[in-house]
Amino acid sequence: MDFVTVSVFLRDRPLHEGNPLAVFADAADMPQDRMQAISRTLNLSETTFVTGIDKDSYDVRIFTPNEELPFAGHPTIGTTWVLRNLGRIAGNRLTQRSPAGTTPIRVDDDVIWFSRTGSSSKDLAESDAAAHQRVADALRIDGSDVGMEGAALGGSGELRVAYSDGGIEQLMVPLKNEDALARCRPDATALRELTPYGVYCFTGVGPGKLSARGFFAPVGIEEDPATGSAAAALGVYLGARVGKAELEIAQGVEMGRPSLIRLRATPDGVEVGGSTRLIYRGRLEVAG
Repeated sequence: MDFVTVSVFLRDRPLHEGNPLAVFADAADMPQDRMQAISRTLNLSETTFVTGIDKDSYDVRIFTPNEELPFAGHPTIGTTWVLRNLGRIAGNRLTQRSPAGTTPIRVDDDVIWFSRTGSSSKDLAESDAAAHQRVADALRIDGSDVGMEGAALGGSGELRVAYSDGGIEQLMVPLKNEDALARCRPDATALRELTPYGVYCFTGVGPGKLSARGFFAPVGIEEDPATGSAAAALGVYLGARVGKAELEIAQGVEMGRPSLIRLRATPDGVEVGGSTRLIYRGRLEVAG
């Protein structure tokens, strides 16, 4: 079976930037256990399997090395890019169908955007005074490192730890500064006690700019170079607290895979966008 590997959320160098993704465009008859085995073998953050295609929409299943996900961000953008470049779908307004439901997609020159709505919990500190400290302990940083001023993003008050869901529920962790972000060294066992998926740590680095790191040990990804689903969840989180925001998110720097995620957030929903480039085309042959 042929497949295509691309880099998503990169600036301009596909071999050095962004988050790699393998896309199998003809997987309608592939059983789930084979999809999981292939994903584990390729060992990328995610691998996608397209199970149905219409003129301007497609069905997809998304796997990490450990499990299937109902939705993920860089697989949405990367799979769309591959199918358009293979001539399987056409147009600038498209739809993806996955176990999390339908995801609207639009193409704007070099950037592919997906839209999501979702929900965000109340700040954990409102019901659990020790929540910030437990999160800090799981990240192996100081309790005083957790939290950031909302004014950095056009809001007010302090941004605090909370769960947010833009397709997958994740734990949003605002941090005081870039030094705190760089010092994060997660305890995988402690993270699993906080969240079934992972945590997204972020801090402001200038007007309209954030730096972020994503840790997803519960699904077999110690750290991710670019996480579109977490950016969507962050947009939902910020929409509920700040209102409108248009941001660029730098992620993957600490891993040597610098990535650029574009985010537009409102109280009604979010858009996440990024660029994609081809890395290589391959053919998988499996005996037995």
